[in-house]
Amino acid sequence: MSAPTNTAYDQTHNFASVNGIALHYLLQGDPANPTLVLVNMASHNLTCWEVVLEPLLSHFQVLRFDLRGTGKSGWGAEDEFNFAQYTDDLAALLAHLHISAAFVVGVAYGARSAAQFALRHPYKVSGLGLFDVALTPPVNQGDQGALGAEAMQMLKAAGFEPPERQKYWRFYENRDAALNCHTAHLREGDTNALLHQITTPTLVACGRQDMNLAAAKEIAGLISGAQFEAMEMTGHGSIFYRPDLFAELVIGFKPALDFSR
Repeated sequence: MSAPTNTAYDQTHNFASVNGIALHYLLQGDPANPTLVLVNMASHNLTCWEVVLEPLLSHFQVLRFDLRGTGKSGWGAEDEFNFAQYTDDLAALLAHLHISAAFVVGVAYGARSAAQFALRHPYKVSGLGLFDVALTPPVNQGDQGALGAEAMQMLKAAGFEPPERQKYWRFYENRDAALNCHTAHLREGDTNALLHQITTPTLVACGRQDMNLAAAKEIAGLISGAQFEAMEMTGHGSIFYRPDLFAELVIGFKPALDFSR
């Protein structure tokens, strides 16, 4: 997909050779701070996090990356587009960077990957953040547009100005690979039954105007000791409605991280 010049997507960062592909990533911030991994939502690349990056870098070393098949990352065989593979790619990337454990935070589709990472690589997780999350087989998302519009109206009435959404947040190199990446949920079972295995400190948050709200509350109840937060005036894809609140919740959870992992 061609992209106009002079956007954040035009900047190529670093590549790590993991599991047969070149994974595109960017690591920023003070390495003395705990590492925060941000896992992209569906159809987005690592540039989408720019709306929350500045406050997070004051507290964390931040790792962003493009899932295989998205952004500037490579892709493999069609049967490798699954959450287990995505999390193994991340584990290999952390090993490449000599990072023993990280606070792994995902939004929406990225939260599915983050949850799987905690299940498959529990000793590499100092904390887990699941935003706007549902983990059952595909749920009806038909009202997300209307709920999002409602949240936007509420924000504007309250004097908040959500960030302008940028087309380049969703750019990619190969259309078929990007589609394969973001249809893994169609081939995934119900992860809820496994959530009792997660022992890492966990934050679950979801917008009040998000169809996943009930599912997110259920998930928080299935993970021992998980903290749940409802994000007011917020639709699906919370960083695009309340980046300030997203950053506040992530930073506020820092004292709960388990640095012994």
